[in-house]
Amino acid sequence: MTDTFMNPMFDAQRTMINQSNELFKQGLKLQHDAFEAYRDTFDVQESTQRRNVEATQRAVDAYFEALEDAGADAMGVREVHEAVDEQFAMFLDLHEQSWDNLEQLAEENAETYDTFVSQLESMADDSTGMAVEASQQAEEQTEIAVESTEDALEQ
Repeated sequence: MTDTFMNPMFDAQRTMINQSNELFKQGLKLQHDAFEAYRDTFDVQESTQRRNVEATQRAVDAYFEALEDAGADAMGVREVHEAVDEQFAMFLDLHEQSWDNLEQLAEENAETYDTFVSQLESMADDSTGMAVEASQQAEEQTEIAVESTEDALEQ
């Protein structure tokens, strides 16, 4: 085949197709990285919440201890204090379980998302390959048509 005035256009078309595919995959990677960054904040969020609950518990404990020291023990303050401590313990257990479940769910979603992204990338690569091949075929057909026209004009 010979080069024609159309070859640069087909080269540019194929370059654009390949660049579009790369931009698409970079966009997927950016989304993936953003999701991973969000997941990385889970530990900080969980420990911050836990520290806040523990600080609240210490403040409540100090309040009850002050009441007990002031002689309010006869009014059942100690029993209420113990009941509140048990509630805090249950709350902290539920807090830990909730965060464990959230992290497990996020991990499962990440695996599903990674599979989905891999499938999208594969489909994009396949589509890109077909588009590049179609461009190459169109270029070949154009070259044949140009050659045929040149041959016909020469006769």
